[in-house]
Amino acid sequence: MSRFNTETATTELRVMRGGTEEIKDPPRQGAALDILVSDALTRYWIIDRPAGLANAAELDLYAADRFNTIFGDDPAAWAIRVDPVAGADRWLACAIPTLFAVDLPRAAAARGWRPNRVQPHFVREFNRHCSDLGREAAFCVASRDSTTIGLIDNGKWCGIRVHPPLDRASASFGTLLRRDCRQAGITADGLLPVVVGSLRESAK
Repeated sequence: MSRFNTETATTELRVMRGGTEEIKDPPRQGAALDILVSDALTRYWIIDRPAGLANAAELDLYAADRFNTIFGDDPAAWAIRVDPVAGADRWLACAIPTLFAVDLPRAAAARGWRPNRVQPHFVREFNRHCSDLGREAAFCVASRDSTTIGLIDNGKWCGIRVHPPLDRASASFGTLLRRDCRQAGITADGLLPVVVGSLRESAK
């Protein structure tokens, strides 16, 4: 389900695993609306920086091909985004169903809203906290819908996985972190865990 948070200047519509509520009328025509998509509905992966990319269109094609290879889904049904950080060897990529990335903003605009941003939960929180992270970090967004752990080793993305919420997971945060590190081929020793979100206390 979705819920509106109108406590800030920009209204926020949260799209959760359970579905989306009917969009309400805005408090005024043209009111800004941010759409926050649950990580449980988002796909994440790491892209090794390809050599010889000529432009953004080639990057889009490359990202779509990697998405199809990894997840086996039709890229046309997803809005795929890549964060091509200059000088980085690996880039974070994500995909949101077009139902939420395209159709939902259009429906909101038709009701008088001004769609501002559509972001997955992990991306929003990482943008808020990235300046506080070191070159060795395990950044976790622990929400009531999912637990997303992103691994950064020597300043590079090494892996990212979405798990069940910590209050319903079969393993502790520490166990999940060690499993993710093994899969990424790194050790958890030396990585500083940074946990945010409504279930962050469950990670202790």
